Amino acid sequence: MKSVLKWFIIIMTIIIFLYAFSSSYYSQNIDHLDYVIALGIDKIPNSDNLSVTFEFANLGSFSENASSEQTEPIINTIIAPTIPNALTIMNAYIGKQLNLSHCKVIAFSEDFAKTGILDEVSFLTHNIQIRPTTNVVITDCNAVDYLKHSTSSLEQVLTKYYDIFPTSSEYTGYTSNIPLGRFYENLLDKNSGAVSILGSLVENADSKNENPSSSNSQNPDVSTPSKSNHTSKSSDSNNTSKKENESTENTITNTVQNTRPDYQSFDPKSAISEGDRGAENMGLAVFKDDKYVGSLSTIETLCYSLLKDEVDNFVLTITSPFDEAEKVDIKVGDLSQLKTDIDISKDAPVINIKFNLTAEVINVLDNQNTPYDKTLEKLNFALKEYLTEEFKSYLYKTSREYNSDINEFYKIAKRKFITNSDFSNYDWANKYEAAEFNVEFNEDIITTLIIRHEGDRV
Repeated sequence: MKSVLKWFIIIMTIIIFLYAFSSSYYSQNIDHLDYVIALGIDKIPNSDNLSVTFEFANLGSFSENASSEQTEPIINTIIAPTIPNALTIMNAYIGKQLNLSHCKVIAFSEDFAKTGILDEVSFLTHNIQIRPTTNVVITDCNAVDYLKHSTSSLEQVLTKYYDIFPTSSEYTGYTSNIPLGRFYENLLDKNSGAVSILGSLVENADSKNENPSSSNSQNPDVSTPSKSNHTSKSSDSNNTSKKENESTENTITNTVQNTRPDYQSFDPKSAISEGDRGAENMGLAVFKDDKYVGSLSTIETLCYSLLKDEVDNFVLTITSPFDEAEKVDIKVGDLSQLKTDIDISKDAPVINIKFNLTAEVINVLDNQNTPYDKTLEKLNFALKEYLTEEFKSYLYKTSREYNSDINEFYKIAKRKFITNSDFSNYDWANKYEAAEFNVEFNEDIITTLIIRHEGDRV
């Protein structure tokens, strides 16, 4: 009996060791998978088909023998009636199984988003591989061009850039972190509106020198059987290419050009960015129901971020109250959460917003012989006047022009009603279009100054 037990233990031990140290060849082996890091979705003009672009991670860049230089991702495009159909065709085309669990960005072109994207977003949301934290971008160009120009030598791994660029909202307010789950939830909410990151090409992106022949790009022609109405084509039709660096050290300059003498005109499309990245993410795209209805400029996006309490600090540049030719740079922080109250006693809701901010002037001022307290008073007045004007302009744009409650004021208004049916009868979605707004700020936003007295700093 002991001998049988001994041999049984030996045999089981051998089997366990053989299984543990043998190679795995099941279908989900990493060698059998292609990892998608971004999706781009465009509408084909005068057609019912979609152009679905897949951006793949180049696994060769992660190997031990990989070069320290940046390796550009692989981009392929499939034309198909739906996203599920495009996934199936791409699986057959590449000969490996697609894996979407590492997808960081889903980009829709502006033209496609105007027609309504609920079906596509719903499918992507319910795909078990795609994470709800994946960011949604609406591009004012073709989504495939946005993906092509998102690479930069500043990142050895592109997925890092896709991971971190939405977090810039915390210290600029010029964009926002819009994950897929939140975007889908807002698309379904009839009382609010949805927003997404606004992506665009920089002014000189298309004119940059490009190398059309890349060892990393897959460019064979692909087509489905003639009996099918589904067609596919490679990224060759979308001109996949790599950007050449003109020098070993990249010089990146960012210049903001204003068309008016004050900061109020600052807009994503008025910013001139030069560098080896041809795409940028500034501003937000606004949706009513599931259709794209317009965009927010950087200052309007900052207003949105402040109302959502999503920005920690930011810098404003305003016209000096002492000299219209001079600018004053002010760093603003959020001292405490804002207070919002909504009066529903009238035909149109009245939304009262009270901010409590703190700020400091970050450049040296020539006080022009004005007393210290008067300098503070004038700067506070100028800052509050500027912020009030910008916030009212933003709020009336969301209500009158877009009729989209993207800041979800309805959740505060709903507390005024006893039952859900009472709130439904109030018809907030239509009442918001006529809403009135009152915006206030604490008395002393700026409390200290750096002042120069006739050339001497004190």
